Amino acid sequence: MSNNSDMKNSMIQGTLYKGVSILLSLVYVPVVLDYLGDYKYGVWATVLSILSWISYFDLGIGNGLRNRLSEALASSNSKNDAKTLVSSAYAILSLVVLAISVVCGIGISFIDWSDLLSAWNINENLVCIMEISFLGMCFSFVLMLCNNVFYALQKAQIVNLMAVFQQGVMLLSVWLLSLTRTNDLTAVAILYVLSNVLVYGGFTVYIFVKNRLLSPSLKCVDKKVAKDLGGLGLKFFIAQIAALILFTTDNLIISNLFGPEQVTIYSTANKVFTVIISLFAALVVPLWSKTTVDFARRDINEIKRTLGKMLRLFILAAVGAGLLAVLFKPLVALWLGRDLGFSWSLILMMGLYAIVYMWNTIWSQIINGLTLVNFMVAVACIQAVVNIPLSFIFARACGFGIEGVLLGTILTMAISSIAYPIYTHYILSRAEREVKLLNNN
Repeated sequence: MSNNSDMKNSMIQGTLYKGVSILLSLVYVPVVLDYLGDYKYGVWATVLSILSWISYFDLGIGNGLRNRLSEALASSNSKNDAKTLVSSAYAILSLVVLAISVVCGIGISFIDWSDLLSAWNINENLVCIMEISFLGMCFSFVLMLCNNVFYALQKAQIVNLMAVFQQGVMLLSVWLLSLTRTNDLTAVAILYVLSNVLVYGGFTVYIFVKNRLLSPSLKCVDKKVAKDLGGLGLKFFIAQIAALILFTTDNLIISNLFGPEQVTIYSTANKVFTVIISLFAALVVPLWSKTTVDFARRDINEIKRTLGKMLRLFILAAVGAGLLAVLFKPLVALWLGRDLGFSWSLILMMGLYAIVYMWNTIWSQIINGLTLVNFMVAVACIQAVVNIPLSFIFARACGFGIEGVLLGTILTMAISSIAYPIYTHYILSRAEREVKLLNNN
């Protein structure tokens, strides 16, 4: 089967799985909202934003593995190199997780979470909730390293299939909790962690049973390989931290400025537009590893052809985002059965956010696939510096409210929207000239 055929199948299956996952997540929101209530749901949405930070604590090792493993599998003699890469990645990540778990596990108990989350009216132990969530997620994101192995094998659809299982387990668990007619946030946190461990643990076993030549082994751990993964990963990590500031601080800012109830409105609106963003991301996510493989083979024309297809898909997705904005209120009324007080300014701003996000998604996949990490880090650091001040200025000084927080994020994203395409075209043109020169010689 050709490389293009594999990518097409991956895109189709991945989008189908993502669609099912999104459907389950949409069903999950009213169930957990009804179970917890508006106030506790706002707190939980903010906690989830903080938990998402944990996925960045691998110091970029996962993304480093993804690129290096893709390159190794693109070569003819890759089996031993691939096994060494996987073994070294799991070894170094396990050490990182252990250190972070000890240090941060202790530090969590010294933070006044009620004050940080502006959750003074909650009647549960937030320190206990954060300890359970943090330590459980630290363990599970070692298991999540299997995602990067699937990506390197150009089986991105399996990652979306995992999300289907995870969402399904969470939905079933919260539905069962709702039968008790309590509103126990601690129980929701425990079930969230268990669903991750169960699903990612099961798929980790699956991938290495199916690919025994890649299964990690202590005797295959190589210090030089681990050092290379750590060096490349550190660059990815810096870019990830910048992305963390850009995409996951909005809920925290809104909670502090306007209270948890406004987080519920914002995060629910974001959830709706995340549908089209996630479906589009499922289509383009195979582009990362495919670009790495094509660039390793110096097939620049194939990269350009694939990029052209993705840009045509973007036009359709942008139209879809506009249509979703128009139909937002009736769809949400059908979904939640009530109006949370969404303003048209927030809805239209979310539509623009979705369009800019999807545009950036295409170019970030190419940038990552080409391993242009230094450039990505430079752009990401600029965005990290300007994002929070812009959000505060538009939200408070300009009086735009929660829409101002989102506007600050959109304007920050515009930096990479312009810089990524320009630099990508420059790199591909330079590589194309080098290939022509080699062929002529």
